[in-house]
This record gives sequence, structure tokens and C-alpha cells, in this order.
Amino acid sequence: MTIRPTACFAIAAMCCLHAAGASAATISVGAPIVLAPDLFVVPVTIAGGTNVAAWQFDLIYDPLDLQVHTACDPFSGDVYCSLFTGPVTEGEFFASGSPFNVLNPGFVSLDPATLAQTGLLFGVNGAFGGSPPAPSGDGVLAYVEFLKVGRGPSDVTLDNPVVTEIPPEVSVPEPGTLALLATGVLLARSRRFRRTSPMKCFS
Repeated sequence: MTIRPTACFAIAAMCCLHAAGASAATISVGAPIVLAPDLFVVPVTIAGGTNVAAWQFDLIYDPLDLQVHTACDPFSGDVYCSLFTGPVTEGEFFASGSPFNVLNPGFVSLDPATLAQTGLLFGVNGAFGGSPPAPSGDGVLAYVEFLKVGRGPSDVTLDNPVVTEIPPEVSVPEPGTLALLATGVLLARSRRFRRTSPMKCFS
């Protein structure tokens, strides 16, 4: 039997973070931040986090009304567009770990025939890269920029939220190692990855 490198990494990550119990924290979509009549940003927030090492979520939207703004320009003064992660940018919750945090902007699902967006941004995840303890409380995990292309309701809904918390009595690895391991756990837990489906990433 052949074990893929990704699976090995995820197994090792889960062994290192085995003591992280079920989280009472909640992830939700916040009120939109309007940048222009056809452009807005969705903040994805966390509430009740305790020593949060990592997080993950997917977003579902109507592709006839909204598009993840993959063509955003980081040189235009748009603070919600990154040269490296495009329309997905890090929130303030992990600010104390900057610039060593890990942010994976996820993938935009595309129709295999037309390469049009299908209404799913999946696998967005982040991991804390600073010194312990990791952040607790409430805050913004990430911002996602959308372009309005229709006239319907502009609802964006959350799916597959995951929060990884480290109990305070657990001895944790070095910050950089912890960030990579936590990201491995989140990627292993993602239920949306389909190897056969076209997708667009931002790296």
C-alpha cells in the first residue's frame, strides 16, 4: 500500500496536536464591508476562541450574482487584495503572530466546461505562527473580496468551519512548526477537495 506524502504529513500533524479537544469557538460571516457599488468584502469572524492555533472554512455563494474577485489589483490601494493571496487576506485575530502566520487562500471551484465560478470557495485556512500562547477571544480571521455581477441577493454562507485549539497544559512545538502542523490538520479535515474538479488558487 502506498501512502501519499500529504497523508503522512497530516498524520504527523494530528499526532502532534492530538490533545486539541473539541472547540467551543464559533466561526461566522460578518456584515459586508462595501468598497464600491459592485464590490464588497466579507469578514469571517471567530467568537469564543481559546488558545486558537488554526482555523478553516469554506464559503458558498450564488455565482450568478457574486464572484470571488480573483482579478483584484494589490497595487491599486485595495487593502483587501494581496499580492500573494489575492482576494483573501488575513484578519486581525492572529496579528500577534505576524509575519510568521500561515494563510492559505483556498481554491475557487470552477465549472469544467466553461471555467466559470460555481459558487464555492473551499479550503481557506490559517495557522498561528507566533509564540505561545495563541490568541483567544473574538476577532476577524480573514477577509474575502467579492465582485457583484448580478442583481439578486448577495448572501454568502459559511460551510465546514474548523477551529483547532491547544489546551494550556499541553506542551506545543516551536511556533513555525506549530503553524505548519496545524495547517496539515486542517487540510486533512477538508471535505471539499476534489482532485478531478477544476479550481483556481491565488498563489
